[in-house]
Amino acid sequence: MLDPITLEMLWRRLSSTVDEVAAALVRTSFSTVVRDVNDYACTIFDARARLLAQSSDSTPGLCGPLGTMLRYMLDVYPVDGLVPGDILMANLPWVGTGHQNDITVATPAFHGDHLIGFAVCAAHHVDIGGRRATTESRDNYEEGLRIPVCKVYRAGMANDDVFAFVRENVRSADKVIGDLRAQFAANHVAAQRLGDICSEQNWSGLQLLADEIIQRSERLTRAEIAEIPRGVYVHEAPIDVVDGQTIRIRTAVHVTDEGIVVDYDGSSHQVTRAINATLTYTSAYTVFALKCILDVPVPMNEGILAPLRVTAPPGSILNATFPAPVFARTSIGNFLPEMVFAALAAVLPERVLAGSGSTPLWAQYLHGRRADGREFATFNATNGGLGARANRDGISCLPFPVNVGNTPVEVLESEVPVLCEKRAFWVDSAGPGRFRGGFGQEFVLRVLEGDLGADGPVVVGCRGGRFFHPVPGFLGGERAPNGELLVNGRPDASGRQLLLDPGDVITCRIPGGAGIGSPRERERALVERDLEDGLITEEHAAKAYGYRRLVAP
Repeated sequence: MLDPITLEMLWRRLSSTVDEVAAALVRTSFSTVVRDVNDYACTIFDARARLLAQSSDSTPGLCGPLGTMLRYMLDVYPVDGLVPGDILMANLPWVGTGHQNDITVATPAFHGDHLIGFAVCAAHHVDIGGRRATTESRDNYEEGLRIPVCKVYRAGMANDDVFAFVRENVRSADKVIGDLRAQFAANHVAAQRLGDICSEQNWSGLQLLADEIIQRSERLTRAEIAEIPRGVYVHEAPIDVVDGQTIRIRTAVHVTDEGIVVDYDGSSHQVTRAINATLTYTSAYTVFALKCILDVPVPMNEGILAPLRVTAPPGSILNATFPAPVFARTSIGNFLPEMVFAALAAVLPERVLAGSGSTPLWAQYLHGRRADGREFATFNATNGGLGARANRDGISCLPFPVNVGNTPVEVLESEVPVLCEKRAFWVDSAGPGRFRGGFGQEFVLRVLEGDLGADGPVVVGCRGGRFFHPVPGFLGGERAPNGELLVNGRPDASGRQLLLDPGDVITCRIPGGAGIGSPRERERALVERDLEDGLITEEHAAKAYGYRRLVAP
């Protein structure tokens, strides 16, 4: 057993190490999706493939499935066949992060000849071949290159055949290969740091530290679960998807003496559009929601995961079977924390978050050619407002539950021949409540013409949601308005692949978050502040809050 001071120091060191690894990935990456949007995950596992630490800036949908992916990789390449300098790679959705664009890289870490752990990272790549980003794919084979588990490096020697195969199957080969090499570099940093700990402590491996972290974390988690009243808490809600189609998600949270099981039995069957989620992705966002609710004061690791389980019927929208199309799995999976919060709102009202306008992810994939002949392929992320919390307003234009930042306008305009004509808070977009939601945003892009413009149409794959079913308020709070996607001023269905000619304009009005508590209980000074700041109109203040300015006689 480690003494408490040594344990605390080394545990914190692992947490800082994995953030150092993430910084190495970001600083050596080639694409905006990694460098500016933070669509990646970096993790450290012990020699038994148990999670020890994950990067704090990562998105849950990429972090959560990496344990499943690593264990699958080790089934293909068992531990006893790995040597220093080996690097494994794959992007299989059903054992990984849910779609092919995310490539996972795993590097075994050695101290001398002794395997001491694994550095595993995943990054969203701007292109993976196949159909350009769209929900219109009818099966998984249309969605790009499927990379089976392979050794991209063998004992330190690059497998040139793998690099050639990737390069010949993607459109933005330099960015994809560049980001892959950034992943290799990041994992190398992690492996070195794990070896440094063993050298300094004169250990042959990390199992003593790993066991302490996992066992203590599991005890803390089980103790926290014991404070929640036993029972089954159910919530069911409709979710709109492309073309006005509605699916239903049914969530049952079982709190027992053994732990928490979240069951999605009763949810809609998988669909032909590319919005289906794999069970690995479903589990990632469900567990993330539970971690948000449970007051466990340690970072995520295998011990926290031990008492938590997620199930969904095979063939359902949340456990789609191969070869279902899964590219835009965020369109469904991002709703799962909201579903868990809604189920537990009555029993844990102080710990939940109302519906968020940034659920699901709003983003555009832009592909085309500049007037000078250069090709571009860029991912643009834009966020709505966060839902209100039990004792404070939601935050404006913040992602949830993904951790995908707003792409900076300057970066977008430098990479793509577009002009951002407007980026502003969407007035009156926050759901009213005693505590209101955060505000969404209005985002307007015009495709440039002339020498600085595009050579022909720009292919745009749009993602978004809340077009028909609004963002829900909790505990008496009211909803936020529906989202709007306009092309040249006309409404359009999200998910369809668009062709924008030079001069065309695309407008995204992304909802704000919903409210918590009755709007009539909101402090008058807070309503006045929002009016003064131009965030709400007089009409909205009167209708939502019963507020009218006092006019001197």
